[in-house]
Amino acid sequence: MRSWLCLFLLTCSVIAHAEDQPSVLVKTEPMRKESIIFKLSGYGSVFSDPKNTVNFDQPRSGQIISLNVMAGQIVKRGDALYEFETDPAAAYAYAQAKSSLEMASSEFESMKRLYAQQLATHAQLAAAKKALKDAQSAFETQNKLGDGLPLEIVKAPFDGVIAGSFASPGDRVQTGKTVLQLARLGALRARIGVQPEDALKIKLGMTVKLLPVFDKTRQLNGAVSEIHGSINPQTQLVDVIAQIDKSQNPGLIPGMKLRGVIQIQGADAWVVPRSAVLSDENGAYIFQDDMGHAKRVNVNAIESGGMTAIQGKFDPALSVVVLGNYELHDGMTLRKEQSR
Repeated sequence: MRSWLCLFLLTCSVIAHAEDQPSVLVKTEPMRKESIIFKLSGYGSVFSDPKNTVNFDQPRSGQIISLNVMAGQIVKRGDALYEFETDPAAAYAYAQAKSSLEMASSEFESMKRLYAQQLATHAQLAAAKKALKDAQSAFETQNKLGDGLPLEIVKAPFDGVIAGSFASPGDRVQTGKTVLQLARLGALRARIGVQPEDALKIKLGMTVKLLPVFDKTRQLNGAVSEIHGSINPQTQLVDVIAQIDKSQNPGLIPGMKLRGVIQIQGADAWVVPRSAVLSDENGAYIFQDDMGHAKRVNVNAIESGGMTAIQGKFDPALSVVVLGNYELHDGMTLRKEQSR
C-alpha cells in the first residue's frame, strides 16, 4: 500500500512539474526543397570608366567666356562645349615667339648670303641656323598651346555625356585647369558593394538590375563586368562593377546612387517562409520542432522572393516554427496552433 502511494505521489509531482514548464503557442510548417533563383543586393553609385573619359584641361591661362553644357548632359560630336579667351600675357608670348621666329629666319637667310660670298664664317652660319631652330621650336610650342587664338570654341570630339563640370562662365583659369570631363556614351559603370562572403557567388556576365535610389519608378539593366579581389577600405565591402545597357545611359550622372540586384544562377535549396528566420548578434537562426521542444539551429540565409533559402546543420525531416518563434528559447515546450 505504501509503495503504491509513493508511486502515485511521484507521478503527480512529475505531471505538476511538466505543467509548470513554460510553453509557447506556435505554428509550424514542414521544410521543402525548391529550385530557386538567388538574388544578392547591394548599394553603390554610377561612375565614369576612366578608359573612355576625356578631361578638357586648359593648355594655357585665360577666361571662360561661356559654358554651354552641364553635368549629365548628352552631347553630340562637334557640339560647342565652351568658349575660351586667351589670357593677354599668353597672347603676348605667342606674338613675341612669332616675331622672334621671323627675325631668326631673316638673319639666317642673310647669313647664308654672306657665307656664300665668303663674308661670314661657318661658325657664324651654324649659330644662325641654331637660333632659327630654337625660334621655330618656341613658336611651335606656343602654337600647340593655342596662344595664338584670341578666342577658341572648344567642341566635343565624340558623342558622350558630360561627366563633370568644374568651371563657370567668367572664371579665369590657369594652365592645366580641368574645365569639363566627357565620357563616351556607354562608358558609364555602376559600382556595387557586396558582402565578402557573397562575392564568391558572383560570376562575370551575371544579370544586374540597377534601381536609382531616388527614382523608384526606373529600372536599368546591366551585367557584371568586373569583380574586385580585395575589400574596399572605405566600405569594407567587395566592389562589383556592372556595365550599364547603352540605351539606358541618358539621364545618368556620375555619383548617382543605385541599388544593385544581382541574379545568381538557380539551384535546389531548402526553403522556409521569411518569418521562420530570426537573427541576433550570432547571425541568422531558426527553431525546429524536435519532439515538442524548440531546437535552435544557426543557418546561412538568402532571400528569394517571399521565401528564404537556408543552409546549416538542420534536420529537413523536422518542421520549422514560422509563428511564435520570437518568444522561444532553445529547449522550450511547444504548443501547436490548431488547424481550423
